[in-house]
Amino acid sequence: MTRAGLRGAWIAGALASTLWLAAPPAVGADPCDQLRRIVESAPLKFGPLATSDYATLFESWRAGETLPGFDSCWVDDLSRAFWCLHRAPGVPEAGSVAAAMADRLDACWPGAPTRQEVETGDDGFMRLIQDWYPAPERRIRLVHRRPRSGPGLSAVFVYFY
Repeated sequence: MTRAGLRGAWIAGALASTLWLAAPPAVGADPCDQLRRIVESAPLKFGPLATSDYATLFESWRAGETLPGFDSCWVDDLSRAFWCLHRAPGVPEAGSVAAAMADRLDACWPGAPTRQEVETGDDGFMRLIQDWYPAPERRIRLVHRRPRSGPGLSAVFVYFY
């Protein structure tokens, strides 16, 4: 699937007014600074980003900061990846959040190699997946999990490895 096709799938059915849950960046702030800090902490297994708040449900440490548009961010205790979650009541909202993050990643790493795929599982959901490779041995994965058909709960994940 092409980048445009995947992005179109994310925002298909989106509301005319996009719901953006993040506060606007401060005037003069580089919107890529936060993402670059996360990628640069990868060799330290994202440890500097973790707090002492541990969630056994996720087997992860809550991160000290959350990406705009996401509910929470975490440092995985097993894989030591940094990841964020946005739970959405429906596909349009999740599609808007996924498209906004994809645009942000494209803007922060223009020309970075990417890969896209669509996974369909036996669980009734499909996953629209896009990977960015911003630096050697670094990967960012954006996943929009949505019902294969009809309305329903959706989620957006972004992982930094």
